[in-house]
Amino acid sequence: MPGPGALFIFSLFGAALIALGLAGYAWQARPAPGATALCAMQLLIALWTSGYALELSRASLTEKVFWAKAQYIGIAFVPTIWLIVALHYTGHERWTSPRRLGWLVLEPLLTLGLAWTNERHGLIWSSIALDVQGPFPRMAVIHGTWFYVHVAYAYSLMLLATILFLRFLLRRPSLYRGQAGMMMLGLLAPWAANGLTALLNPFPTVTFDFTPYGFVVGGLALAWGAYRFRLLDITPIAYETIIENMADGLIVLDASHRLVDLNPSAARMLGLDRDRALGRPTREILALWPDLATRLREATETREEMVLGEGEARRFYELQISPVRDRRGRMIGWALTLRDLTRRREMELILEDRERFLRSLYEILGTALESPDLPSMLQVLADRLGAIIGADGCFITQWDERSGQPIPMAAYGPLREIYPTLRAPPGEVTATESALRASRPLPIEDVFNTPYLSPRIAAQFPTRSLLALPLIAGGKWLGALLIAYNTPHRFTSEEIARGEIMARIVALAIAKARSMEEAQARWREADTLRRAIAAVVEAPTLTVMLRRILEQLRTLIPYDSASVQWLLEGYLEIVGQSGLPESVLGFRFPIPGDNPNTRVVLERKPLILPDAPAEYPIFREPPHAPIRSWMGIPLIAQDRVIGMLALDSYQPGFFHEDHLRLVMPFVNSAAVALERARWLEEERRHREELSRLNQDLEAFAHTVAHDLKQPLGVILGATEFLEKDLETLSVEELREHLRWIRRVGKKMHRMIEELLLLASVRYTEVPREPVAMGTIVEAVLERLAPLITETGAGAHIDLPESWPTVLGYGPWLEEVWANYLSNALRYGGRPPRVVLGADRLPNGALRFWVKDNGPGIPPEEQARLFAPFGVRDRRPGSHGLGLSIVRMIVEKLGGEVGVESTPGRGSTFWFTLPAADSAQQPGLPPLQSGEGSYG
Repeated sequence: MPGPGALFIFSLFGAALIALGLAGYAWQARPAPGATALCAMQLLIALWTSGYALELSRASLTEKVFWAKAQYIGIAFVPTIWLIVALHYTGHERWTSPRRLGWLVLEPLLTLGLAWTNERHGLIWSSIALDVQGPFPRMAVIHGTWFYVHVAYAYSLMLLATILFLRFLLRRPSLYRGQAGMMMLGLLAPWAANGLTALLNPFPTVTFDFTPYGFVVGGLALAWGAYRFRLLDITPIAYETIIENMADGLIVLDASHRLVDLNPSAARMLGLDRDRALGRPTREILALWPDLATRLREATETREEMVLGEGEARRFYELQISPVRDRRGRMIGWALTLRDLTRRREMELILEDRERFLRSLYEILGTALESPDLPSMLQVLADRLGAIIGADGCFITQWDERSGQPIPMAAYGPLREIYPTLRAPPGEVTATESALRASRPLPIEDVFNTPYLSPRIAAQFPTRSLLALPLIAGGKWLGALLIAYNTPHRFTSEEIARGEIMARIVALAIAKARSMEEAQARWREADTLRRAIAAVVEAPTLTVMLRRILEQLRTLIPYDSASVQWLLEGYLEIVGQSGLPESVLGFRFPIPGDNPNTRVVLERKPLILPDAPAEYPIFREPPHAPIRSWMGIPLIAQDRVIGMLALDSYQPGFFHEDHLRLVMPFVNSAAVALERARWLEEERRHREELSRLNQDLEAFAHTVAHDLKQPLGVILGATEFLEKDLETLSVEELREHLRWIRRVGKKMHRMIEELLLLASVRYTEVPREPVAMGTIVEAVLERLAPLITETGAGAHIDLPESWPTVLGYGPWLEEVWANYLSNALRYGGRPPRVVLGADRLPNGALRFWVKDNGPGIPPEEQARLFAPFGVRDRRPGSHGLGLSIVRMIVEKLGGEVGVESTPGRGSTFWFTLPAADSAQQPGLPPLQSGEGSYG
């Protein structure tokens, strides 16, 4: 069981622990008034009590003296810090300025220094001895002179702190009184223990100090204050501080209407010197405020608003007058509170004015939105806005994204009629563009001295100051609202704010009007597009479909000319046109080639040429010369380019992206319809080809069965005759019969060769390459030399001086010329006169012809000439295959055949083929004929 000495020591350590706990609590309560000082004081108390416990526990005097000196860190400073805690807690922290704190800690620092140097002067302990009497050894000391000086200083500080807490107890609510009571108990307990030490120790020797034990009671009191009264969590604020710092003015009058007190806010509001005004009657100190002085003289409990001052010095106040009574209920004076309402009233007036302004704006907006179109709406807005803002001019512009220029739309003022007709010169700086680029209002006080407006434009208007407000909605530039003054004007923040509101209203109105117009336009476009697609899809044939595509395309885009082009192997061919000469049909563009069509086909995307001649020389030549802007759109079906649409305009820069957006659904549908129609057309042609093949087969069977049967019968009859009468015939008669058999055999041989050629042309694919037509004609003439001789000496053939080069196949072309020439020689006049020639067509193809001087062919027979086994099979010596072979060869090589004939005036047989030089050279002069001859 521990002895009495151990209990004394352990209780001191318990007090140190309590002090440390309170120090931690105070540190966390920062920045509550006095929290930091209380934390420091509790740390010092912990050092004091633990130091005393260690002093008591040591056996040697030296150790006891060391710990006694260590305690003086707390003994010297605790009274000073207690006073600092009291000053902060009770609202007198202004007395703790750094300078005053320096004076307060001067004595503790001196005391601490004297304690640690006591051996030299004995001012703290004049005598130190070891007292072994009692339960444990103790230090027996006699205090020196400075010790009593420190006691007096410490007691003075503690007395002052006690007075502060007592005053606080009497003037605060119960919660704060409980806090202050615990603080006082924590303060008085150690000093009561200190007094107990003086009573129990025989003077002048002190052997046992009860003061540290007083900290046990004081610590418990502070701990209870923290738990029960939320010490430092809820800290008081001094009434004086509140009154001194309150924004409202406080005036206190006595019953005789003399000024007893007023706070700094009231002195500032009334322009009074506080010190001079105190104690004077209200009629003297408020001479400049007669209305207020009257109200104070007639003081009754009231609350009202009043206005003091005039003009810019006018102020609005709320005045509250309350009687002041003592504890017996007797009125001893008046308390007046002045609350400055000026800012609030000014804001209310501003808000009321702005509310009226906004109501006017919404009324204007409602009226404007009833306008039939955007220009009318903007004019209504300009007129009404100009009227309510009182400016000399109000202008509204729209921003044109394509040209990058503002478009004047509406104006208020003298320029109302002419403003929409004005345009800014290219390259000039405009207020509209400057405001849009800045995305904020631009107040321009001098239009001739600003980077936001060209002086040349400013000189056209009477305006001298301008507020440029951007019109932006949804991130899109719409234009600008321009507020103009004809005299120099400085724009206030309120004017700029109102301008921004007006600009937002106008921007929303424009955006809404544009949205409605765009919605209506989209609906019209969709309806037009639907009807256009329906018209194309319902076309009965490919030819009709091509015509309808170009017709419906014009309803979507007002082009000047257009064409539909098929993509074939190595070139695009015009198969439909509108606004172009008929001769362009069949016109071909090589792919790849130096033309924009190549880009459209290879890149598989639309192409717009704003200035076509500048980019491609082809647009500088006929028939493309009038074209200034061009747009090409690929026709894509099943992810395959099948052709393209080409649109032409005689205006530069006519086509733009909106045209593409509008026309692309139509083009995509047209491409699918065209592909289907072309497939159906090919199926139809295949069926016709099959039908023609069947007809040819029947004709072939007829030829074999009829035309070959007759000469074969003749040969058989002749051989039977020769066999029977051979011995009776003369040599000359025998030779004549053999010659006859030979002629019939040659005819059969020619018929068989032509039948074989007809079959080979139908089923054989040959390469097309440049062919010199002059060489072909020479070979044919040499081949037909016997026939020419046979027709008589008068036969004559006229040839051109030169022949062009074509794309074709030489052996087949030789058969074409052989058929045409042999027919001309056989069925022409007597003697035959034949003329050969060639012309270049507008589409770039070459037309070759053979003209005879025969009797001509009736019109009803011309249509059947090129049919298999046609009308000429009725003529002597003809079996009808030659012209069929010509047609099949020429069509196989990509050309056409035909005849022009007038009865009695001869016939001209012709055929066309593509030129070998280029398919893009229309307008070349025709080749001349009749400049050479043969025969």
